[in-house]
Amino acid sequence: MKKYEIDALINEQKSILQDRQAKLTSYDYIGTKIAMGVATREEYAEKIAETVQWRKDKDAATAEIKRLEALEPEEDPKPSFEDGV
Repeated sequence: MKKYEIDALINEQKSILQDRQAKLTSYDYIGTKIAMGVATREEYAEKIAETVQWRKDKDAATAEIKRLEALEPEEDPKPSFEDGV
């Protein structure tokens, strides 16, 4: 895999990370309401389940970024005079 291909895949994973973090942040109020006793986990069960999946998505994206960063990119062949360059 070429370096530009690896970089593109890393950028896709970083985009997923940013998206999931934004979604998780938008649900921060749920924990506060539950902690303050003005809401229950049952009331927000569906939204809490979504956050569990978003955290899994973040973990998977982070692992994939680490895997991609560890790849050794293929070298681009150097043009030669024999190629007419």
